[in-house]
Amino acid sequence: MQGWQVRNGIENSTVNGSTFQARELTVHQYAAPAAVEVRWPVVIGRIPPRATAFQPREELRRAIDEARGEYGTVVLSQVLAGGGGVGKSQLAAHYARAAVEAGTDLVLWADAAEPSAVTELYARAAVELRVPGASGEAEQDAERFLAWLAATDRSWLVVLDNTTEHTPEELWPVTSRGGRGRVIATTRHRGAASTGGDRTLVDVTTYSPAESAAYLAERLERAKCARFLDEHAEELAEALGHLPLALAHAAACMVNTRRGCGRYLELFRDRSRSLDAVLPARSGADGYRGPVAAALLLALDAAQQEEPVGLAGPVLRLAALLDPAGHPQELWGTGPVLEHLGRVRGATVTADDAMEALALLHNYSLVTLTETSHREVTLHALTARAALDTAPDSTRAGIVVAEALLELWPTADYGVQGLAATLRANTDVLTRHGPTGLIQRPLGMHLLLFRCGASLVEAGLYATGIQYWTHLASTSERVLGGDHPDTLAALGNLAQSCWEAGRTDEAMSLQEQVLADLQRLHGSDHPTVLMARNNLAATYSEAGRVEDAIGLQEQVLADRRHELGADHPDTLTSRNNLAATYLEAGRVEDAVGLQERVLADRRRVLGGDHPDTLTSRNNLAVMYLHAGDVERGVEMLRRAAADLDRVLGPDHPSTVLARENLLEVTGEPQPEAAQDSSSRSPSSDAEPGSAV
Repeated sequence: MQGWQVRNGIENSTVNGSTFQARELTVHQYAAPAAVEVRWPVVIGRIPPRATAFQPREELRRAIDEARGEYGTVVLSQVLAGGGGVGKSQLAAHYARAAVEAGTDLVLWADAAEPSAVTELYARAAVELRVPGASGEAEQDAERFLAWLAATDRSWLVVLDNTTEHTPEELWPVTSRGGRGRVIATTRHRGAASTGGDRTLVDVTTYSPAESAAYLAERLERAKCARFLDEHAEELAEALGHLPLALAHAAACMVNTRRGCGRYLELFRDRSRSLDAVLPARSGADGYRGPVAAALLLALDAAQQEEPVGLAGPVLRLAALLDPAGHPQELWGTGPVLEHLGRVRGATVTADDAMEALALLHNYSLVTLTETSHREVTLHALTARAALDTAPDSTRAGIVVAEALLELWPTADYGVQGLAATLRANTDVLTRHGPTGLIQRPLGMHLLLFRCGASLVEAGLYATGIQYWTHLASTSERVLGGDHPDTLAALGNLAQSCWEAGRTDEAMSLQEQVLADLQRLHGSDHPTVLMARNNLAATYSEAGRVEDAIGLQEQVLADRRHELGADHPDTLTSRNNLAATYLEAGRVEDAVGLQERVLADRRRVLGGDHPDTLTSRNNLAVMYLHAGDVERGVEMLRRAAADLDRVLGPDHPSTVLARENLLEVTGEPQPEAAQDSSSRSPSSDAEPGSAV
């Protein structure tokens, strides 16, 4: 039959037992967004709530507002730059809320600390706004969204919070039809990256003395503690350097410990020498770090004395290794975290104890507990730095956090893309903290690093995946050596990312190198060698070298049958892959016969509802269609789609592919899969279905 596109691949193949390199016959067609009218205005992302006793910063706002309206159809990107804790995000949030109240058609808030998270949010916007061509492919949909911003007549505001010098240029909107678009960014970076293009840098400094006084008065009055605002308030604000974050810590401590400004200032000054010794002030972007650290440590000392006694500090130092933008609250119930806290405390620690410690830290404004799904626990980056600077050694704590993140990570990312994105962001932050023990010689790399890289591929972030595996392979080679299994595993996953991104020649070259090295180290019959051959065969097929692919797959099948037995799942996988390549080579009869045997054996060995069995039914249905048996193929497709939906759920990639196959053949509309908080993409750890 004409018009069917088949792509060969590999199912259930792994490298080092921790990454996923799965692919079989797949569909590269994505359902267009449903033809439902968008309800304007639209808000995408979570705008931070208004801070207690928020100060309007009139002078700063005048500087921001005066810069508008001078650029025509070129988007004015206003970059609010300053050190930690000066209130940049609150200012941006003020403008976002004002835009919502004014009826701006689109307001999008993105945490730009992780570029891939911005890409995913842009892709989500493309789907929600029914942007033409939105397909579910994260990077392509993000580009379509930016193109839509440039062409639309609607008004919009994009806020990029926490940009860095490494934020890619392509994530910044640059044009707006009719000049109705606007970008506001916040950053700690004041260099060239924040002033290039059409960006206007707005310096956000500390409060003025009047603003500090107004903040303390309003904050204490709201807490029914106005009596604590005594004659030392102005002196206290000066000692804290008028830094909004430091004032927040001080006010919270005064409220919780029932102390006035004078008493708080006395305690602050009594501790100044020791604080200066452990946290000396620095110049430059972190020039106000000293005062904030002092206020932080004073609050932490108080928190340490409250129930559960002695847990606030250890909890804060673990949280400081994670993404300031938020991590899952469930992390504090994981085995590694509770065991670590128990060792530090010298007594058993329960999940309730850990949550009480978090609530205590929240009361002292050291962390913030939010309602944001998967990011329920946040803390300011400056607070994190201060906590880590006082930690004696972060290596053990880093391993604890890595093990906890790995425990939280689901076996497959489908249906939980929002959680997966958060876990990736937290892994990224953890790896930047220096000696956290995630790569140790001769032990190798922590499994979390492999799981994070596999998740990038599962999310369809292939370009990001290539960067990730390139860096990890290079680091592993430097630390562990070129022949270490983890180095070769990282190279194999780099090849897989290249293959997914369509960079077939690069993938082939890497896979041939990895196969040669594995054969040199382990011989011809080692399981990792068989796996490498299996992976290379898929790339050969993709490159049009079908006969080479068949030769390798037949060899792998024979070896696996000999080493593992005919009914081993890996052996069944090899037979499945060989059937796919037979179809690619036009050997339809051979493909059908082999796939029929695979289906029968999987039903017998794994059971009728096993995902591999259900996917084999879908694959065989497609092969029947290629063989001209349309009636049987359509009926099998219909049953396969229904059973995949029942067993795996509507969001599983195999379910989506089966529905698309059925739609392509019959034209029957299929029920929409539920949308998660981030874009859906084919999963690489479940066997994909065959393509029509």
